[in-house]
Amino acid sequence: MFNFNQMKMKKTGYYIIAIVLSLVSCSKDYLETAPTNQIPDLAIFQTVDGAQTVIDGVLRDMRSHHGGKNQHDQFGVKTVDLVVDLMGEDIAVEKYHWFGTDYRLENRGATDQRPLYVWSLFYRIIYNVNGVINQIDGASAESENLRKNLKAQALTLRAYAYFQLIQLFQHTYLGHENDPGVPVYTEASTDGNPRSSVSEVYNQITNDLDLAIQLFEGSDLPQRHISDPTLNVARGLWARVALVMGQWETAAEMASKAREGYSVMSVEEFSSGFDNYLQQNWMWGLEVNNEQSTTYGSWFSHVDWTIGGYCGYGLSPKSFSLELFRKMDEEDVRKQLVDSASIESGRLIPYKFAAGGDKEFAADLVMMRPEEMLLIEAEAKARLDEDVPARALLKELRDNRYDNPVTVTASGEELLNEILLERRIELWGEGFSGFDIKRIKRGIDRNNSNHNPVVALIMELPAESEKFVLQIPQTEIDANPNIGEGDQNP
Repeated sequence: MFNFNQMKMKKTGYYIIAIVLSLVSCSKDYLETAPTNQIPDLAIFQTVDGAQTVIDGVLRDMRSHHGGKNQHDQFGVKTVDLVVDLMGEDIAVEKYHWFGTDYRLENRGATDQRPLYVWSLFYRIIYNVNGVINQIDGASAESENLRKNLKAQALTLRAYAYFQLIQLFQHTYLGHENDPGVPVYTEASTDGNPRSSVSEVYNQITNDLDLAIQLFEGSDLPQRHISDPTLNVARGLWARVALVMGQWETAAEMASKAREGYSVMSVEEFSSGFDNYLQQNWMWGLEVNNEQSTTYGSWFSHVDWTIGGYCGYGLSPKSFSLELFRKMDEEDVRKQLVDSASIESGRLIPYKFAAGGDKEFAADLVMMRPEEMLLIEAEAKARLDEDVPARALLKELRDNRYDNPVTVTASGEELLNEILLERRIELWGEGFSGFDIKRIKRGIDRNNSNHNPVVALIMELPAESEKFVLQIPQTEIDANPNIGEGDQNP
């Protein structure tokens, strides 16, 4: 039985629907006629407008602040992205503050707050979109295409949630296919299921994405808003999943198709602060406005040095890795966006995310970019020993990041390593580095960089350390009769 925000669930599921409706301003009229504590489960799904309201609520919840007003490390899915980056080597935390235990890979125990937050967040997504997936076919609509599109969005969001969960609560796919994963739910039920195997979870993810792609292709509707999952986003998620599963042909194909219609950002676009989707070429993002800004309890508060949040005020500074900085070319604009004036003290200020003077705390949140797809395709091609297209893809990206056109000559293992390095540089701060460490099975080494051992505590970990895996929340074990203490991660 899921335990959302440590709240005991009733079998009717009223509370979850109430959460969704309370988050969506466009549902005002509905709320006036149906009190949120009395909504029948299926009422909202009788029309496509109701189903859209649920999806909008899910997307709003993904970027919302949770917990008490002083809980500044629970602000939706970008919380998880930051946690994933802090698992690795590419962000050096200067002071022990919010996210300090995540940086130390200590915030993973059954009674710690991080596993419970992650579990609750993603299973809340799954619970709500299951209602859409299972009821939308019978909803009244002006067109079948709209029904198909909404179902495809819900399937994409469910796949995204399960993909994040399985990567956090178990080791990577390859070599662990038969290990216990996470419970799979395809109905809006609160009856607890046992842990499915890793391969079963991935089968659910890929089946959802296959159906989502089929429905998106059959509906052919334009993206209503940057936050809405689309055909490109579903293909992009499939590319991410295929990369983890070692399905190189699928990864390359899906990544190539996912970025159709998108170009690599120019130097000017990349340098503009990653705070406003209208200024940049994103495939998927979460728009934030002033009303919805969560100020100190927000992603930009923790990663942006240009606004007065935890990072900007120096309460929890997060520096660019000195080890990674040394590996970058001097003509790389991404290196030029790192202020090295205080490098002697170990401080390297990254200005990739800079909302000061523009959107401030109401900065938009990036979820997927075409550059990621280019790098997935390049890596997949390199692993298939297709060096020529892999080099061409790497050159395409570097030509848009360097002051002058580049020549790429590497081949074989050297080329693959260059592409993996390029992922660390290009996708810095976007929530990939910890997952890449897990899937490549390389462990971490924070030595010979600007990580302070007093703050970090952990400077080295071997590949596939248990510290990379969150434990199942104790509240879930207590509430779910199908998951016991013997089912817990080490």
